[in-house]
Amino acid sequence: MFLREIRLFRFLLFVSLLAVSVLATACQVPVFRYALERWSADQYRYVVLCDAELTEQQRLLADSLAGPGRAGGAGPGEPAAGGPAAAVLRVHRVTQQSDVFLQDLWRQRKVLAEPLLVCLFPRTAAVETAAPAFTCGLNEAAVRSVQASPVRTELTKRLQSGDSAVWLFLESGQAERDQAALERLETGLQLQRARLKLPTASEMEVTEQQLRELKVPLKLSFSVLKVSRADAAEAFLVSCLLRSEEDLEQLSEPMAFPVFGRGRVLYALAGDGIAEGTIAAACDFLTGPCSCQVKEQNPGFDLLLAGDWDRSLGGVLVSDPLPQETGVGQGTGAPKLLTIPSGRRTGGKGSVPDR
Repeated sequence: MFLREIRLFRFLLFVSLLAVSVLATACQVPVFRYALERWSADQYRYVVLCDAELTEQQRLLADSLAGPGRAGGAGPGEPAAGGPAAAVLRVHRVTQQSDVFLQDLWRQRKVLAEPLLVCLFPRTAAVETAAPAFTCGLNEAAVRSVQASPVRTELTKRLQSGDSAVWLFLESGQAERDQAALERLETGLQLQRARLKLPTASEMEVTEQQLRELKVPLKLSFSVLKVSRADAAEAFLVSCLLRSEEDLEQLSEPMAFPVFGRGRVLYALAGDGIAEGTIAAACDFLTGPCSCQVKEQNPGFDLLLAGDWDRSLGGVLVSDPLPQETGVGQGTGAPKLLTIPSGRRTGGKGSVPDR
């Protein structure tokens, strides 16, 4: 109960500060749209732990995690990256590894006969926990489930079609509580659709012609995707969501996670925290002016989604790119950065060391 009260307090604070933030706004493009057009997805990091040389099949599986188009893969301790769902891959022999974090993960593995695949959140992710995003044995089924899943495929499709945010509803497995929370979420989103308005073309300093030529329409749209904790195909997604904040794995509550842009999760609403006021706070932020264009200055973390975002958007956009380093911070033209409270740590004990 205490954790729930803390969570509710965070969102009430978020609402009050958000009202002040509009006064400092420079960019009138809504946050969700700016994120879709300008915020590239962050790289997840994969670590493969083994006590012997990888077999050829295991090497091919590891290579596939680094993204399509990578030939040869990565050797022990050698980084690799590529593909729409970009990632960084490292392979470690545990017998040659003194890292306590990795040694502990190896000892805690459930499948003894396979190398261990450790999936780490992006370095820039604003998560509260030092735990990895996901761990599993290095096998074909596990790798497939990490790379893609039915819910993440549908999530990508909706975001690329212009949804302002897709709310992932993580079921608790308790039917009555889940149904009550889902009804609160859907009712709250319906109220926000009726209450909120998008800025006009003139307010965003674009033309009506530009809006008509957008390949992905600018629209006010909130949808809900249900996720079952018991669905093996969604084990990676469920783990990422629950490990994004330090207390979520201990809660047997239904949860809602607003996802926007190219797969950025804003934060979690849990149990009674799925309420009209907290839903409104999230929607206000997502549809409000993008007062802080620097991605790392904003709350949340990215999910691992496979999608060619730039191609889906086409050549006509409503946002301007973030100013380059040249000139930024000099004179009166420097962009104003507004700190948005995220409710989670961005460093210290809660961050995973660079590996």
